[in-house]
Amino acid sequence: MGQRDEKWVRQAQKGSKKAFDKLVRKYAPLIFRLLYDMIRRYEDAQDLTQETFLRAYVNIGQYRGDAKFATWLYRIAYNIGIDFKRRKSKMFDVEFTSQEQKLALQGFDGSKLPGYTGEGEAIEAALQKLTHPQRMAVVLNYYHGLRMREIGDILGCSEATVRTHLFRALRRLRRELKNYSPRV
Repeated sequence: MGQRDEKWVRQAQKGSKKAFDKLVRKYAPLIFRLLYDMIRRYEDAQDLTQETFLRAYVNIGQYRGDAKFATWLYRIAYNIGIDFKRRKSKMFDVEFTSQEQKLALQGFDGSKLPGYTGEGEAIEAALQKLTHPQRMAVVLNYYHGLRMREIGDILGCSEATVRTHLFRALRRLRRELKNYSPRV
């Protein structure tokens, strides 16, 4: 944990809202990205990011410094994301979209936009075929730049298990993307 983080955490543990706000500003984009990668819905990821920081604020006194503050925060966000997915799977999901939105999207083909190669969609589709632990290991390692130990702490598994998830994920991604050729 950086010296600034350490200072802000200590101050937040003593009740400084200003220090906690600095932590929020620093980590909110990263936590949002993690939750968005898990949930795939912008509004839900925003709500869950707020819930993560609310839970962190309430429990900041329990943070002992055994792991980096970021790892502790990621673990809170990861647990909230898992709980949300569990609750969501038990709910009947209905999307309410206005008639105007439906008509505007009807017939829209983004592949006709200049510079479109389809690479992002191909990678996203391949990532969605991974198991949840494999996908999270890839996202946390490659998108968030976390180390194996930190990923293990977040996912609740050993470094060796994280390495196995990454190895299998990359093997599957190579297989899924083998025949992909971008449209230029």
